[in-house]
Amino acid sequence: MTAYPRATLSRRRFLTLTGALTAGSLALGATGLWPRWALAEPDLAQRLLRLGRDIYPHEAIADRYYLETLAPLLEENRELVAAGLDDLDRRARAAHGSDYVGIENDAERETLLRDIQHTPFFATVKGSLLMGIYNNPALWPEFGYGGSSWEQGGYLHRGFDADPDWL
Repeated sequence: MTAYPRATLSRRRFLTLTGALTAGSLALGATGLWPRWALAEPDLAQRLLRLGRDIYPHEAIADRYYLETLAPLLEENRELVAAGLDDLDRRARAAHGSDYVGIENDAERETLLRDIQHTPFFATVKGSLLMGIYNNPALWPEFGYGGSSWEQGGYLHRGFDADPDWL
């Protein structure tokens, strides 16, 4: 008779987490902070959100910006995204006995991402996030970027013409 290792996620903890995720999803939906597709598929939204926040972690950025950025992926590459997330969960269960979202340790999730960093799935998600987050004018103030300067005559006569001591 084969003895199977005991899962680290108890039934009580699982029910608590899924209940909290459902309540959180409903609350976010009521406030309009999540895109409509994320409300229809809260499990997929949670998985993509955790992945997005692990690839580009910014606490000051609201969840909706990550989810809005990843929405086109579901329209264009739903199979790739679903297969990639399933593979990530499979790897997480094999290494940690939990789905990717259930791993609380950031370093353990990072290790899993390093294992898949050369896959088409990871490259696709990372590229979408890169352009969707850093090319979003609504988020530029979070990064200290004031936007393009050529319309105002460049940076030279706008306070950036001093001799920099770091050169």
